[in-house]
Amino acid sequence: MLSDIAPITATISGLTATASLIYVAIQTRLSVRHTRAQIHQGAAARTTNVLLRMMDPEIVQAWIEGNGGVPTPELIRRRQFHYHCGVAMVAMEDYFSQHEAGLLSEEQFARGRATFRQSLKEPGLRAYWLRHREVMIKAAPRYCAFIDSLCDGETAAVGDWTP
Repeated sequence: MLSDIAPITATISGLTATASLIYVAIQTRLSVRHTRAQIHQGAAARTTNVLLRMMDPEIVQAWIEGNGGVPTPELIRRRQFHYHCGVAMVAMEDYFSQHEAGLLSEEQFARGRATFRQSLKEPGLRAYWLRHREVMIKAAPRYCAFIDSLCDGETAAVGDWTP
């Protein structure tokens, strides 16, 4: 009688072990995804903090002088705007990465996309993107395609806006 139960017990034991391994594999995969997202968020936070600090007028002035320029009030304001655009683009990149990692729902992503699409209608931010796109496309083509999709084929006049 016990010998009849042994194969059933062995089968159940084997299935339980297999299910446990599958569960551990799924948990490991999720853990890796979340760790990558946290690393990216940390990098985005550091970059944002640096850019926000660089918007301080005294720091902008020192930066311009340190690079051999003359810190006029207009140039300081342009630099501040340039750094602010950088913060906006870092935020968009983080949002995009969170969606790519499957950490945002479609509704959350759609809401963010709508907000960023509105922001990119601003001529200064659009000009910033167009100036930086050529460098970015080599490093992050999918991100660039995302930003381009937000622009909906609209073009902004770059004009004489320079940081």
